[in-house]
Amino acid sequence: CMLNEPKMDKLIIKEINKQGDKMQHTSNVKAQMTEWQMYEKPGFKDLANIAKTIGNRISKLKYNVDVSLSLRNIWGMKYKSEEIAVPHDHWPALWSFAYYVNAPEGASGLFFPEMGDQGGERKLEKGLLIFFQGHIRHAVRQSKFKGYRYVVSGNLHNERASIET
Repeated sequence: CMLNEPKMDKLIIKEINKQGDKMQHTSNVKAQMTEWQMYEKPGFKDLANIAKTIGNRISKLKYNVDVSLSLRNIWGMKYKSEEIAVPHDHWPALWSFAYYVNAPEGASGLFFPEMGDQGGERKLEKGLLIFFQGHIRHAVRQSKFKGYRYVVSGNLHNERASIET
């Protein structure tokens, strides 16, 4: 879906810049990345609430099941030209999401390797919020662009889930 939240976006960019590179390129993201738990930070809190609402709606529409989703983590990233995220997934998350705070011309979108080179990349658009099942592998491919590519990702888990033995 598309969001138009300029105040939220401005707060998110400010927080990402303030955090700096907490992960120091040690995660799957080979770019500047905040800490994992940004729930209460300005801008991130608003996005977290939006994501939980949409995740619950998607679960109801796709599976006709009422779930009780919790946000286990939400983090921000700031990519420079040619920085990447290696292919990975977010299992055991029920839903994962990526929110594009901005969209520099030429910057890569989210790439899903199993869909093939041609069909697997979602074009980057400012305000785009993409949801996908947590077990789906995804990456960010190298591209040249000017400025910075700001994105927020997070994982939603079903709190009602239990393991039957």
